Amino acid sequence: MLTRRTPLFARDRVVAAWIALAAWPAGGMGVAAIAVSRHRSPVGLALVVGALGVAAVANLVVARRRRAALLRRSTELSR
Repeated sequence: MLTRRTPLFARDRVVAAWIALAAWPAGGMGVAAIAVSRHRSPVGLALVVGALGVAAVANLVVARRRRAALLRRSTELSR
């Protein structure tokens, strides 16, 4: 924390959000492959995977906004 001079957990949340966003299509394709191999209808699955994608994007947006707000606050306090 002292050497980086940035909020400690804000960057971690952004990195975690990027990981979730990267893992979302891989997990979705894996689950879709299993559903197709079992001859199940992937319509409900597509809705769930889509909802997970929306959640991953929303998490990234919130994490980036929170980090930006913390960095702005840090800049204000250091003046």
